[in-house]
Amino acid sequence: MRFPVRLTVAGDAIEIDFEGAPPQLPQGGLNSTLNYTEAHATYPLKCMLTPGVRGNAGCYRPFTVKAPRGSILHCEYPASVAIRTRTGWYIAPNIFQALAGAAPAQVQAFTGLPVAMTVYGQDAAGATYSDMLFSGGGQGASVGSDGKSGLLYPTSAANTSIEMIESRAPIVVTEKAFVTDSGGAGKHRGGLAQRVRLRKRDDDGLPMLVSVYPEGVGLQIAGLHGGRPGLSARGFVENGASELLHDCGAGELVTLRGTHEHVVLILAGGSGYGDPLERSASDKAHDLAMGWISPEGAARQYGPDPAAPAQPDAAPQGRAVAGT
Repeated sequence: MRFPVRLTVAGDAIEIDFEGAPPQLPQGGLNSTLNYTEAHATYPLKCMLTPGVRGNAGCYRPFTVKAPRGSILHCEYPASVAIRTRTGWYIAPNIFQALAGAAPAQVQAFTGLPVAMTVYGQDAAGATYSDMLFSGGGQGASVGSDGKSGLLYPTSAANTSIEMIESRAPIVVTEKAFVTDSGGAGKHRGGLAQRVRLRKRDDDGLPMLVSVYPEGVGLQIAGLHGGRPGLSARGFVENGASELLHDCGAGELVTLRGTHEHVVLILAGGSGYGDPLERSASDKAHDLAMGWISPEGAARQYGPDPAAPAQPDAAPQGRAVAGT
């Protein structure tokens, strides 16, 4: 779906109009109420215009939000709205993109959206467990800095503590790492994607359900002012030898029955800001030293280092999750 947006600045007021938004859906929970749409449409404007002022009613008074009644951004009762977050979270990037030419120093490129994996079932004693592993992707870059990695924007939540969820649910998180070469290239780089891998703790044969719904599968959302897209999201199941067993596509409720099955979630990387060829040598050297970008990735995304020996072309990354 596409969410068209028109912003009109008139004196000390701004109107945000979503005319042409897709019609509401009969099921799936993606519909957004107008007040939720208003919240996600005005929040980025407040951040741009009054970043040093604590949020209050006056910060939002200059803004008016319109959306067609009966659309996915202004649904009517009794439309399902349980996962309206997946619609609302895409509004801010649209607004930043619309204003990128008018206010280049105040906008932010697309951020890899957060995802929660819920695990639930019953243990051998018959006790029911249900818990959520919430993780963030890479923040979009801006005119002054690279995006942060593992950030749960635009929510106010934090990454779930691994120690906490492992104490409350019978799982083992075997990996939680940034993905090399996953931040969108630019004068300023997007934040890195995050890879999370988990499995059952006990090989008891009991089923465990895991919700694997990566946000942004297959999306290549360009950065701002020449910045490149970050790595797309993905979810899949593999065995202990990192061999693919099943791809979850745009989302699936996975059933695990043994400790040999590992669920892997890739959270998207942030998009870049500015021409990648303008990235400073010191920034590229720091990324290489930290393992955030590989030598092959640096040559591919930022051009070859004239002081470095020639490198062969990098082989395609079939799963696009190569990293540390």
